[in-house]
Amino acid sequence: LAALLLGACSESEVFYTAVYPVVRVEAVVTVPSPEPEPEPEPEPTPESRADEGETTDPVIEEIEAGIVASAHVQAGGRYTLNFSKYNGGRAQIETATEAGTVTAAFFKTPGTNEVLIYCPEPEAEYSFTLSTYQDTDGRTKTVLVTDLTETYQALYPDAGITKAERRSYTSTNAN
Repeated sequence: LAALLLGACSESEVFYTAVYPVVRVEAVVTVPSPEPEPEPEPEPTPESRADEGETTDPVIEEIEAGIVASAHVQAGGRYTLNFSKYNGGRAQIETATEAGTVTAAFFKTPGTNEVLIYCPEPEAEYSFTLSTYQDTDGRTKTVLVTDLTETYQALYPDAGITKAERRSYTSTNAN
């Protein structure tokens, strides 16, 4: 099916192109905060103040690392979407991984910010939502958000994951 779609996309004239250079990839994983039981507050000592700080869950760190590592496009790569139809066309995806540059078909659901990618080699099907973020220069840029919640809830059923997302920050100005 994907090969057929790619063939159909390649025969059409390109109406416009959208380019999304990926500058960084991050993961966001949320779990419910445990409700601490109230305890009497002892007088703080210098030793107890030194122990205070951010605690991290090694399972959540492992999940976040896995989400970033499994990104189809790493920092330094880019998505080039050549619209030959109002809702899709052919994509050139520079992965910045050993997979190199791959060709895919993509579809953007009209009236939404969701983009679906079909890649025959290496075989992959995934989607992301176009969203925005405020860059350090104060400009609004595009971020590609992939919802991986169901996948990681299934992989880590005891972790209590309520949200798992990959965020691919781009240098593309938002419209």
